Amino acid sequence: MRHRLLHALALAGLLGACGKGAQTEASRARLPPQVTAARVDRRDVPVEVEAPVDLRPILQAEVGSKTLGYLDAVLVERGDRVRRGQLVALVRPSDLPDQLAAAKGLLAQAQASAQLARANNDRAQKLAPTGVVSQQEMQAAAAAFAAAAAQEAAAAANLSALAVRLGETRITSPLDGLVAVRKLDPGALVGPATGSILSVVRTDVLRIYVTVNELHARGLAVGLPAHVAFDALPGQTFTGTVIRLAPGFDPTTRTLDAEVELPNPRGELRPGMYGRGAVTIEVHPGAVVVNVDAVQISNGKRYVFVVRGDRVQRLQIETGVDGGNWLEVLRGLAPGDEVVTAGGDGLDDGQQVRVAHEANPYSGESQPPAPVPAKAAGNAPPPRGRD
Repeated sequence: MRHRLLHALALAGLLGACGKGAQTEASRARLPPQVTAARVDRRDVPVEVEAPVDLRPILQAEVGSKTLGYLDAVLVERGDRVRRGQLVALVRPSDLPDQLAAAKGLLAQAQASAQLARANNDRAQKLAPTGVVSQQEMQAAAAAFAAAAAQEAAAAANLSALAVRLGETRITSPLDGLVAVRKLDPGALVGPATGSILSVVRTDVLRIYVTVNELHARGLAVGLPAHVAFDALPGQTFTGTVIRLAPGFDPTTRTLDAEVELPNPRGELRPGMYGRGAVTIEVHPGAVVVNVDAVQISNGKRYVFVVRGDRVQRLQIETGVDGGNWLEVLRGLAPGDEVVTAGGDGLDDGQQVRVAHEANPYSGESQPPAPVPAKAAGNAPPPRGRD
């Protein structure tokens, strides 16, 4: 009898515990879903056109030899800094010295002929009044003197030209800058048809070309601000200005080139570096922006869930600038609205929810909102969302 009583009491306790557990699970199942919500932000949104770019020097010169000969010496190496007029190479001409010596001989001969013709002309002028020299002889003497003077001038000019060519065997830098490439070594045959000896670039100012499609080209203008970020220098942004625009669109790509100059006084930037350049064509003041995680896409339309007390309302929005992790909202939201940023999957319009304000949806701990970079890209891909 005693054993039966104990068994009944144990069974009753077990049934009671199961009943309480079932009630707890049922009460949990009836709780509204928890979501994370944040207020929409308001800020000045720059509208930018963006494109991949590579750095180019502001000036670049190919240094070669105008005189045919052999490269005697190269006085600079790749990476050396040079000044305008600095001697960088020497060329040993093949037959120029012989030509120069011959030109000197011709000049001396022409000078002697001119001196004799001058004397004959002076003598004829003095004897003309006495009648010893006829008018025809006077004219012949004057013509001979003029021809001799012309030959002397031609010989002097030829000698001067050869001297200039001989001076051009001393190759100098045409600009201040750096030696970018050294292409030839001493002993190589150089001349007008053999190509350059080295390349010199100026890098204290660099340039980029931002390619803009027809849709955004109307807002472009000289003087607009621009900025560039490079893969080799993460976290840094370099600013510049649009200095000129291409006169027309490229017939192949249908894009317009906007040329931007970037000051480079410390030499951090190097020609050939790759990055993304952006030109700010306008600014939307006081625009409403929302975190991209709050936006859902369905049938090509964008929606957000706005918190109204302890319930949510599904609103369609129209977006503008895509900033990567945020979107500009043109219509559908107002400053101060609170939108669901996490936990919105499966929600229905008007559904009751438990709101965690600015909280981590996984840990439930409160945290400050993530900073939103003030950057927009007019040519960026369409915003991300969930179908």
